[in-house]
Amino acid sequence: MEANPGEDWVPQQPRRRKAKRAHHEITSWEHSFKDNCNEHRWEKVDAGYYPHQVGEKGELSKNDRREHKRRRAVRTRLGEEGSEKTIQDMEALEGKLSDLRSKLDRAAQIIVAKDNDLKRLDKEKETLQQVYNRCKQRMRQIGGMLWKEGV
Repeated sequence: MEANPGEDWVPQQPRRRKAKRAHHEITSWEHSFKDNCNEHRWEKVDAGYYPHQVGEKGELSKNDRREHKRRRAVRTRLGEEGSEKTIQDMEALEGKLSDLRSKLDRAAQIIVAKDNDLKRLDKEKETLQQVYNRCKQRMRQIGGMLWKEGV
């Protein structure tokens, strides 16, 4: 018998590569050293600096510094003003706090009153349940007596 060379040859399967993970899954913003990394831009802007490999903190770009200030500013509207102000009106805030405290006190009073009502209703329910059970027991006794008499 002659052997056929290459008869048992099978082509190798190409290697399957692992799925490539996204940049933000591999690297945190603190270890993303490219200043123009769009995936970590907002974390860098919120922190106020670009991280560098040597441990330094690089300055934000002019636009990013402006955005950082804008995102950190607390803005409130005073009265009927149409424009935003960064200065908070302390008297208005104290007035709102006072209103909220009075509403909270009123809500606490209502809760206590409702709790008392529920306790009262629970006691009344127990009393009615006892009366019901006594009536039921008495009805059974009367039914048993009538059954024995053959009515």
